[in-house]
Amino acid sequence: MQFRNFKIEQFSEVILLVSQSAYTMRRAGIVDIERQLENKRERNAGQISRAFQDLSPLMSMAKDMVNLAKKISAEIRDKMGAISPDETIQLKSHLLCLGIDDPVTRAHTSGDSASYVTLLARECANVLHTPIENAGGLMTIYNAYVCINRARGFDLISPNDFHEACSLMEQLQLPVRMVQFRSGVLVLVTDQFNSEKQDNAILDTIATQGCANAEQLSSLMQIPVLLIMERLLVAEDRGLLCRDETIEGLYFYPNKFFSDGISNWTSLNQSC
Repeated sequence: MQFRNFKIEQFSEVILLVSQSAYTMRRAGIVDIERQLENKRERNAGQISRAFQDLSPLMSMAKDMVNLAKKISAEIRDKMGAISPDETIQLKSHLLCLGIDDPVTRAHTSGDSASYVTLLARECANVLHTPIENAGGLMTIYNAYVCINRARGFDLISPNDFHEACSLMEQLQLPVRMVQFRSGVLVLVTDQFNSEKQDNAILDTIATQGCANAEQLSSLMQIPVLLIMERLLVAEDRGLLCRDETIEGLYFYPNKFFSDGISNWTSLNQSC
């Protein structure tokens, strides 16, 4: 009986030791995982800290360059006539190549809102003319707003000031003006923009493809979908296109009735 009790006690001790060992191993595994996660967090924190330390001198240098550009621009204005026009143009071109210029601010006009908006309209027209031309002659006001603020650097302008400046462009007879489509979409167009020429290009593309939707035309012609859709609806109103609404989307086809009818009518008139 004593031997049996001894066996039971010995077996219990073995089970207890095994349980404690398993718990210790499991705990050690959890502690190891926690330690690895903590080390990873410390490494990430160190990398982020070093990244911001690297950015700080760059940001400081950028501010110094902007201040230097403003100082040079102020000297150009103060010494207008003391240096030749060619030297002035050359210096300003170097500043523009650096992506830095002296943007119009309310401080330039001593708080005069009317003068500020007028100067801002001229600046926006000059800066945006080339990007709009490269975009096909028209650009949404949202994209134009991003472009002008990117060019101005730290001296950002508000959406209201930009809209007011764009509204004044046509009155000032600038090379860029604002146009509103029937859907309410606002775009900026250059004075060389020809909507009829663009419409003909869209019609030719659709005729070549057989049919197309706005996304396909946008990809082929490198024009935003929103603007393509506006021109498609205008062409549809003129009877030049027919629509086909399917589960695959909205597709436009050349209006054969219109084109064939015009052709037959022209031939009939010539024969008479």
